[in-house]
Amino acid sequence: MSTTKTTENIVIPPGVKISSEFKCLNSIITFTKPRNSEPLQPLGQAYYANGLLQISTVAFIDANQKIESISVYYDDTLEIPTFYLTYDKPETEVAKFMSYQINFNIKMSDKPEMIESFVWDEDPRTSRGTYTTVQS
Repeated sequence: MSTTKTTENIVIPPGVKISSEFKCLNSIITFTKPRNSEPLQPLGQAYYANGLLQISTVAFIDANQKIESISVYYDDTLEIPTFYLTYDKPETEVAKFMSYQINFNIKMSDKPEMIESFVWDEDPRTSRGTYTTVQS
């Protein structure tokens, strides 16, 4: 079983931090009713070729928050490769979400059939995991 690390009131997800790139897509989605403070699950796409797993995800975060960074943690202790997309902002109930694209790669000797990814607010709240089939 993996464990999480705590730094003051921030809870870091299990695994190791890996290199990633993120950008705001400047695209807002609005629901008819506010969602509780639990983050929305991400949308993802994954490809594997020549020992490299390439992942592109979109996270939806409270449009009122200014997100300056999103980090990715990789947990290889589970049956399915698991990735946590992390940020730290106050928990709020909202109906408007800004989309952020996060891209990252990781070397793997074998192609996994699928991966699981979560959006993780470090104070701490986590989304429901999203399973993504890995394409060749």
